[in-house]
Amino acid sequence: MLPALARWKPEDILTAQEIRQVTAEALDCFSPPRAPRILPLPTWEFAHLYMWIGCQWVHVVPQADVP
Repeated sequence: MLPALARWKPEDILTAQEIRQVTAEALDCFSPPRAPRILPLPTWEFAHLYMWIGCQWVHVVPQADVP
């Protein structure tokens, strides 16, 4: 996933709104985007977390046992 994200900046991701798939060539988006889901509590639904850190995308692995 990191090679596919490398081309895209956070502004690109935010402009795309709701993305189905990310490739190095394109952001495949819903058109029109669906309304966002608002969850009442934090939840663990995603298998992978990518964050923009130090001007690059980083795959973050949360540590469940860290307080």
